[in-house]
Amino acid sequence: MQKRSVILVILDGWGIGRNDESNPIHVVQPKSLKWLEENFPMTSLQASGISIGLPWGEVGNSEVGHLTLGAGKVLYQYYPKITMAIRDGTFFENGPFKDAFAHARKNNSAVNFVGLLSRGNVHASLEHIEALLKMAKMEKMENVKLHLFSDGKDSPPRTVLNFLEEMPKEKLATLTGRYYAMDRNGAWRLTETAYENLTTNSAGQLVSDPRPLIDATFKKGLTEEYLPPMRFGDDVSIKDGESVIFFNYREDSIRQLAESFIVRGFDKFPSKKFQDLHIVTMSHYRDDFNVPVAFPADKAEKPLGEVLSEAGKNQLRLAETYKYAHVTYFFNGLREPPFKNEFRALIPSLQSPHPEEHPEMMAKAITDRLIEATQTHAFDFVLVNYSNGDTIAHTADYDAGLQAVRVIDEEIGRLIKVAINPETLLIITSDHGNVEEMLNPTTGLPESQHDPSPVPFYLVAPEFRGRKFTNSGNPATETLGSLADVAPTILEIIGIPQPPEMTGHSLLESLI
Repeated sequence: MQKRSVILVILDGWGIGRNDESNPIHVVQPKSLKWLEENFPMTSLQASGISIGLPWGEVGNSEVGHLTLGAGKVLYQYYPKITMAIRDGTFFENGPFKDAFAHARKNNSAVNFVGLLSRGNVHASLEHIEALLKMAKMEKMENVKLHLFSDGKDSPPRTVLNFLEEMPKEKLATLTGRYYAMDRNGAWRLTETAYENLTTNSAGQLVSDPRPLIDATFKKGLTEEYLPPMRFGDDVSIKDGESVIFFNYREDSIRQLAESFIVRGFDKFPSKKFQDLHIVTMSHYRDDFNVPVAFPADKAEKPLGEVLSEAGKNQLRLAETYKYAHVTYFFNGLREPPFKNEFRALIPSLQSPHPEEHPEMMAKAITDRLIEATQTHAFDFVLVNYSNGDTIAHTADYDAGLQAVRVIDEEIGRLIKVAINPETLLIITSDHGNVEEMLNPTTGLPESQHDPSPVPFYLVAPEFRGRKFTNSGNPATETLGSLADVAPTILEIIGIPQPPEMTGHSLLESLI
């Protein structure tokens, strides 16, 4: 008997939407997928928000979607991870934080909180600042200095004064526009401006009330993103013997400023040579930053690709250029090199600034290669991504979206003609929603962004024909699981034990 192949098809950006004109999938009524739904088990999975480790209510994306699919577990992103720690109290027992307070107590010095003052929850969270201030009280640390960056980008413009009112005035030390403090493009002159405001008592403008300087900035037509550096006291700079907690959790825009404090031999601009400055970063900013990290990133310690490789299975990863990294690097748990017996096929994407002019993209070429792999049974596991839905939906071209749906359905039709056999098991799902809502249901205006919709999950093999999942009557509103449950399902199908590192659940237990 020939060995059995498992094919996992990712319809990128393909969610379950409304049954109206806002949804190109509903308008097209794709025949192949409809036939699968009528004849094989079909259910829905959560692909957004906390169910895949993103902030509550945040739409999914291709990177986190593929990471979760491959990991077989929820990898909590920094914002919800930190926020949940605050709510369950473990935040206040965090070792690196406690060590920072202990260092300041030992030296009879201060703890400096440095980061973005924002409710945007993209780079930092005001809730996290408040938790640090609460922890300072618990640690009986009165000498706390707030070095804040004004936002105006992730939070609405001209809201900085509202945020400042929520901070204890007696602990305000400096305020600098994020334009200076959070440059990530190598404009070291900007970083130096922020650094000097943090480490000297002469760089920023001394103010008792920041309103006049803020109003003057607004009158120039600028937001608080561009606020010039200001100081709230004569002697508020960061000093040797103190502790510094960088509380931004998103890494990219804080790295330059953090580097000027952390890296020995830093030479981008003149910097102080601190001998006893205890630094903690909220998340892992960079591999060469040799400082304690309060919240290390969750890791996919045993992603599906590694488990299959260790079991002696061979794999094929197939996608066009747009999504090649997603079926390799992200699906493999942020690992670039292939696992043993993992093969990769890259189909070059069309080089066009207007993808909507070619909604077919490279779907046919992908299916051609996939059919070849299916017929030869050369691989135990095949992962393939069709990027049409996501890429075309991002253009907001509704007609092109309709055509993309037709193309995908045609390719699925070609695939199922050769994939429904005893030697093949086909799973079709998605990483996040997008193409299922290309018109705003309320305004009728075009939409191009991702959506928080659940995504479909089709289980196609002869032995499953006629069976249903327990929520088959209402998959649009009653999801059966999340993207983290796909890898455990595949392992049960293949007959490989699920490693303890995978915490998702097989969906087969919900078949009736």
